[in-house]
Amino acid sequence: MNKILLTAAALLLSACGFHLKGNGGITKPLPYQTWSVNGNVLQEALENALRRADGKPVETGAEAGVTVTGIETRRDIYTITRTAHVNEYLLILRVEAQATRNGAPVGPKLSALVQRTMDYADSEVLGKAEEEQTIWSEMRTDAAEQIVRQLTFLPKQ
Repeated sequence: MNKILLTAAALLLSACGFHLKGNGGITKPLPYQTWSVNGNVLQEALENALRRADGKPVETGAEAGVTVTGIETRRDIYTITRTAHVNEYLLILRVEAQATRNGAPVGPKLSALVQRTMDYADSEVLGKAEEEQTIWSEMRTDAAEQIVRQLTFLPKQ
């Protein structure tokens, strides 16, 4: 009986389009196979996202390139307590990039916006600092994946 229920649950989940994060997210192929990446703090995240999308980041001889033109990070107060202490922060990462081919821009500017909330407590300052760095790292990964997803819609010249 358990095997039947487990099989039915698996079939229902697969029928609704459910997939784990990072699996099957990009279905359209990249227009170019080799890419040069100038990503500043997003360098590693962009290279990894390109590899997951079947692209190949290279240093020389690339068919196209992607350059991060702007990065904006903000930490705003999201909620406060009745005693006017910070309860949550809103972390915002905005990234702008441009795809190029032979030095000329290809397509429109690419942009990614990632927002996360972070609980805060004055009694856990050191732990919250580490948590914030982890959240920023995950946000950079998400922004890189958004940019690579937008690269799939570029026209092939």
